Amino acid sequence: MRAESLGRLFSPRSVAVIGASQKVDSAGHDYVRALREFNFEGAVYPINPRAKEIAGYRAYPSLEDTGASVDLVICCIPANNVPDVVEACGDTGVPFLHIFSGRLSETGGTEAVALEATIEASARTRGVRLLGPNGLGIYHPAGRIAFRPDLPRASGSVAFLSQSGNNAVEVVIRGSARGLRFSKVANYGNGLDLTPGELLAWLADDSETAVIGAYIEGLADGRGFYEGLKKAASRKPVFIQKAGRSEEGAIAAASHTAALAGESAIWSSMLRQAGAMEAHSQEQLLDLMVAGSLLARPQGRRIAVAGGGGGRSVQSADACASQGLTLPPLSPDVTEYVTEHAPNLANWVRNPVDQSILAGSGLSANAILAKMASSGTYDVGIANVGEEWFLGRPNAGARLRHACKRLRETIATSPIPIAIILGATELSTEWQRQLIDSVRDEFIESELAVFPTIERAAFALGRLAPQ
Repeated sequence: MRAESLGRLFSPRSVAVIGASQKVDSAGHDYVRALREFNFEGAVYPINPRAKEIAGYRAYPSLEDTGASVDLVICCIPANNVPDVVEACGDTGVPFLHIFSGRLSETGGTEAVALEATIEASARTRGVRLLGPNGLGIYHPAGRIAFRPDLPRASGSVAFLSQSGNNAVEVVIRGSARGLRFSKVANYGNGLDLTPGELLAWLADDSETAVIGAYIEGLADGRGFYEGLKKAASRKPVFIQKAGRSEEGAIAAASHTAALAGESAIWSSMLRQAGAMEAHSQEQLLDLMVAGSLLARPQGRRIAVAGGGGGRSVQSADACASQGLTLPPLSPDVTEYVTEHAPNLANWVRNPVDQSILAGSGLSANAILAKMASSGTYDVGIANVGEEWFLGRPNAGARLRHACKRLRETIATSPIPIAIILGATELSTEWQRQLIDSVRDEFIESELAVFPTIERAAFALGRLAPQ
């Protein structure tokens, strides 16, 4: 089965869950409940020989007893019984089997490795494609299928592949809180059959996907991964977090997903050659995905920065310079604008724009940023909200919301992409935390790219801008 045929994996017309359970604290219950709560439109067949109903669906003793054509089987039973499931899928014409079951080659045990090889050979003989084992499987909001019932329902254009299940959940939940909306997510675990290379090649042509992220611990098929990555990166921004870079991390990766971690320098070189961008942490990966999906790609490396106090301005300059972004001085038309409205500041205001020296002048950082954005001198912008200053003023909430409303208006009409810096809510006062969180939510609802620090924004913009 070629990569073009993977559509049924992400958009099955019917799903059977072998090992479906009435125990609410079990994977076999979660998969069925997720289909119910996501309002999956196809048929659902919980397979449990001792239950009559699970999560509102009629249960069946076996896959054969459904008498139905099933596109995707999710297997949640112990690994020793998986060969029987593969055989049943082959006998009933099931094209895709997701094996949640673990304790196979990732354990390093001789018998477990042999069992996994038997599963692979049997599936290949019977024409059944495998996702996993030792993986959570598929999250496709538009297709109303998820590996957990609590995941966000909104769909978008960001695809994500993960070798780790917990990492997949973290990226979906944390990314959604920052405005990422996902097209398709796959946790492939040990990658016994369906590999990240094949999935990348398929996502390259997926019309729902505009940006791709991936968390990789190691590979069994390096050439296939490179070819799939190269195809995807030639069409869409692709961001890769390679874990297991240290000796200790490589050992952990081997026990986690039976991954071959490989040499760090070789990996970095391969990612560059394929056209992908590398992240060294989950935070970097999320920042790149946020920038790639919520900002137009900068056409150059000239950056305009405005807002925040003097210290923030200096730090902004350092952060941008460290990422190879240049800070051109104010263009003549912006200088003229400043001179007209605040003559005594004409030779003082510079890029980055220090909000603190504008106090009482009638000028705002937002207004100057708008002029800078339209001047033709800059390719990308960063807006420092400087929320701490507002928190210390009377009517803090109203003032901050007004400034952020003006910032949203500035970005909406800006000819260049602008990232927003709004700090994490490391505040001890409850009303201040709630205020900052609500302002952040308003930015995200407007589909704006928000970063917690200038350093993280500069990193993402430095990677996205042309070298």
